[in-house]
Amino acid sequence: MSWIERCYQTYENNITEVGVPSVNCLGRELPVLLPVGHTSQKVHVEISLTKEGKFLFARILRTDEMTTIIPCTEESSARTSGPVPHPLVDKLQYIAGDYGKYGGSKKMMWAEYLKQLRDWCNSPYGLPQVRAVLFYLEKGCLIEDLIEDGILFIGSDGKLVKKWTGAKEETPLIFQTITGGDQTEAFVRFNVDGKALSNDTMVWNSFIQYYLSILKREGFCYVQGRKMLLSQLSPYKIRNPGDRAKLISSNDGTNFTYRGRFNDAEEALSIGYETTQKAHSALRWLIGRQGISIGDQTILVWGMADEQVPSVTEDTYGLVKDMEEDDPYLDGPEDISEFDKPIADTRAAFALRFNNAIQGYREKLTDYSQITVMILDSATPGRMSIRYYRELSGSRLMDAVEDWHRNFAWEQCYRKEQKEKKGKSVSESIVFFGAPAPKDIAEATYGVNVDSKLKQHTIERLLPCITEQRPFPRDLIRTLMYRAANGIAMEPWEAKKTRGIACALVRGYYHRNKKEDFSMALDENCHDRSYLFGRILACADQLERTYNYYFSGDVHRPTNALRMETIFTQRPAKTTDRLRKKLEPYLERLLKNNKSIYSNDLMLKLLDRIPIKEFNNDPLSELYLLGYASQRAEFFKKPNIDRSIDANNE
Repeated sequence: MSWIERCYQTYENNITEVGVPSVNCLGRELPVLLPVGHTSQKVHVEISLTKEGKFLFARILRTDEMTTIIPCTEESSARTSGPVPHPLVDKLQYIAGDYGKYGGSKKMMWAEYLKQLRDWCNSPYGLPQVRAVLFYLEKGCLIEDLIEDGILFIGSDGKLVKKWTGAKEETPLIFQTITGGDQTEAFVRFNVDGKALSNDTMVWNSFIQYYLSILKREGFCYVQGRKMLLSQLSPYKIRNPGDRAKLISSNDGTNFTYRGRFNDAEEALSIGYETTQKAHSALRWLIGRQGISIGDQTILVWGMADEQVPSVTEDTYGLVKDMEEDDPYLDGPEDISEFDKPIADTRAAFALRFNNAIQGYREKLTDYSQITVMILDSATPGRMSIRYYRELSGSRLMDAVEDWHRNFAWEQCYRKEQKEKKGKSVSESIVFFGAPAPKDIAEATYGVNVDSKLKQHTIERLLPCITEQRPFPRDLIRTLMYRAANGIAMEPWEAKKTRGIACALVRGYYHRNKKEDFSMALDENCHDRSYLFGRILACADQLERTYNYYFSGDVHRPTNALRMETIFTQRPAKTTDRLRKKLEPYLERLLKNNKSIYSNDLMLKLLDRIPIKEFNNDPLSELYLLGYASQRAEFFKKPNIDRSIDANNE
């Protein structure tokens, strides 16, 4: 149960953040680190009372005001369809004594709610402001007051209208506020003597002390290693407010729940009430602030002292950008306008920014930083599992992340960003030199329409490669190679993205799994058969591109080399002969018009470098991708006509 201990310690380290609201850079409200014995709830109506418990007025809350910290018991925090009242803030069926009178269709729980509230108020921890709420609710006229104040609406039968049927433009605010438009489902909170009870730390502490005083079950907490009040039920709402899946649950005592190892849940796990409350609250808080969700899967990386940690699900461009946004003076330029420039102008410029970003993270993460990496997923709506869990030092994580982004790197062209130009928002392509994101790797390997479960499984397999420097899966390399070779079947942008990602992963695979290093530049000294055949394919492709540039009206027409690439990887010798024959007419015309045939001359030299015994039809390895891509990049760099040809065929 290390994750509980880590989350509990994170809560303790960030105790000053309890109850403090916050928003992200986009203005979206983030989860609050909750006090013990509390949960968060979307509330629709606020009632203002005097300190004597008299009704003053009510109002419907704005969307940004709805999320409210409310006291809860173990049973109410875990309620689904069962009628269990919250101690203070709740639905009309619990707090309104006239709920039945006005047509409430659900089981009325007013008496149970009042008993619970009275017990709190009559305890040594009761507060005057909470008693004011009790005095008011005991009158049993809450719905009547809300109707008179124009908050709720009744029909001709004197019952609450469950759905607005009038003109759309006349729809009352309460029907717009509540999901489904049923006003009987409204949650109500209270303001006493001008102060909202939901933000009152005295009220929080009062309920915590009261609730701890009535808990009776005591035992040995497996996490903290000491005797304390024990938990019976663990919270949900872990990944989002609508999440019903639990990480700890033992509410089914039949069949094979304990697999013959235990008689009851207590023998399997005993956890303190305070421990589980703080751990779950910290986990919920962390996920809301820095968790990455992909369907039902959530990836979370955090430091126990709230250190800034690099995202393990971002590509290199995103990693650099995140760090620079957090620390805009990272490079130390005197002119801040320098940061308005694209961060991927050249390979050298981007490498400098990457080095600075890594150094920035390393300054924040040391050998003493405790970092946790976690993947959560749920197979069913009610049960959640931890699919991956690792505890690392900050320096070890940074070593792994840096190794990933340096060695699984290639030129990537798939990113786009919105830029303002002449008062208009335009989409601009971003080129960077680095590692792709796990999500993009999954889409490149299996297609952009990859099944969500397969994508999640692939990301789960990739995460240890990023965080622990584990060997890269061989099957992903082969699958990606076959898909990159079939670029003719994809849209041009997808084929380009797939090939760039494939080259990055092949390069990293050979570095990590085979201890062989390949640079992003063309390696003239590489004699690997597949690498040379990849260069030959690039030459054939370039020769036809040259012809199309000078003599064809369609410069974007797919070349024979690209159309035959798949079969080329399976039977390279035979396919090379076929390609040579198809290129003869193009070569003839280029020679006749004194145009460049540099690519053809290079192809002949490369063919001579392949030993006769290796010029056969054995399938190529994935290294052909590096040979092809490096040779294509070299053509683009040549200071002759080939550069303009490439530019016009991109």
